[in-house]
Amino acid sequence: MATVLATMFAGCGDDTTGTETATTGTSTSSATGGETTTAAPTTDTPTTDVPTTAATEGTGTSATTDATTSGPTTDTTDTTTDVTTASTGTPGVCGDGVMDDGEECDDGNQDDTDTCTALCKTAICGDSLVILGVEECDDGNQDDTDACTNACKNAICGDAIVGPGEMCDDGNMVDTDDCTNMCAPASCGDSLVQEGVEECDDGNADDTDACLATCLNAKCGDMAIQAGVEDCDDGNMVNDDACSNMCKAPKCGDMIKQMGEECDDGNMADTDACLNSCKNAKCGDTIVQMGVEECDDGNMVETDMCINTCKTAKCGDGKVLMGAEECDDGNMVDNDACTNMCKSGIKRVFVTSTLHTGNLGGLAGADAICQARATAAMLPGTYKAWLSTSEVNGTPATRFTQSTVPYARVDGVIIANNWADLIDGTLANPINKTETNGAPPVGTATCVASVSVWTNTLQNGTIFNANNSCTNWTSTNGGSHWGYNNATNVNWSSACQGGSCAWQEPIYCFQQ
Repeated sequence: MATVLATMFAGCGDDTTGTETATTGTSTSSATGGETTTAAPTTDTPTTDVPTTAATEGTGTSATTDATTSGPTTDTTDTTTDVTTASTGTPGVCGDGVMDDGEECDDGNQDDTDTCTALCKTAICGDSLVILGVEECDDGNQDDTDACTNACKNAICGDAIVGPGEMCDDGNMVDTDDCTNMCAPASCGDSLVQEGVEECDDGNADDTDACLATCLNAKCGDMAIQAGVEDCDDGNMVNDDACSNMCKAPKCGDMIKQMGEECDDGNMADTDACLNSCKNAKCGDTIVQMGVEECDDGNMVETDMCINTCKTAKCGDGKVLMGAEECDDGNMVDNDACTNMCKSGIKRVFVTSTLHTGNLGGLAGADAICQARATAAMLPGTYKAWLSTSEVNGTPATRFTQSTVPYARVDGVIIANNWADLIDGTLANPINKTETNGAPPVGTATCVASVSVWTNTLQNGTIFNANNSCTNWTSTNGGSHWGYNNATNVNWSSACQGGSCAWQEPIYCFQQ
């Protein structure tokens, strides 16, 4: 019976790793790595089959022992002992919450984003797994120059690591040092002013604004013309060249004496010492210099209302005002040759310093020669030629002012006391001085002398011969009539006739 029961129990074994053995009164259960429980012997009495199960912890294997009791027994006890399996070194399951051999951790889950990976390894930077809340990235390498740093942080400008797209990274957000907060080397034109290196940076290469393309502040002398501010910039601080040291184009009135300017007082006043043409004020520039000049008519004519010292003409200034004064000897003495009313006390007489043919341009042309000579010698008054023609009023006796004052040479020597004394046939002194107080020129010798003067006039101022005036002093054809400039008798006016109108001779001129 016992043998049969043993065979039956053997047929009812558990499907677990292990071997179950039954013997008379004894049941043995073994499991890999398990323990063995032995029951107490019994008598051979009718029995009741009672299954007994022993669990081995940690192996997932259970053992069942059938205890057979046959009838009543004496001090017989079915004893069941729990069997706990011991570790044999076989790895456990990752994720069961129990840290087995070979596991660094086991948090009971398969989440790869916490501090314990699904492989039961402690999460670290460089394992290609991103720990939420701890790592920003994890690319599984130790390359510090890619998008994920060795600290498992996303590469950014300012992390002190030169990452992708960065040319520099100094670990700060200062925009004024060598590396900008865009992680690019600071350079002129990046709109950032680099301290100690740049004075300005406007982000452009325009050299005509306030910041040059060299990132220096525009200033006069930098050779770049600042639009709207400078007229020019020649790169130097020379003030009298084409561009002043204020970078202004030279112009009169800028207070800078440029080359070509005589002065520059910075104003456009035309009545001070510096004209608005930047020329020194002077008499004859047509501009009346206040406090210095009384007038300025722009010429050096001494016979008009403004004399060549830029003073208003007046009696006693030594300048004869044409049409108003007969003389002006520069003094207020009334009994000399010129009265203190600038009326002549004498009438001047001279021989021209120039020689002429008989073609004098008529009486008008001859008078013009006399006036031109007197003006050139700065002699006052109006002058006419001592000549006669066949025309009406064509003689000195009919066209001269018959003076009541003395006639005198330019050296002041009296030749006659008045008109009546002049024509009486005798002169006090010969008329042998030119308008410049020089000796008369030597013309063509006539008769026996070389001191001849065109006249065709008798000593009394009337015509000598109507046919001897070179066709009224308009032709070189025919002959004429002369006086001698060294004579004091009638020969001074009427001494010789004939000859040729083509000869060269001077003429007498008398102040009117």
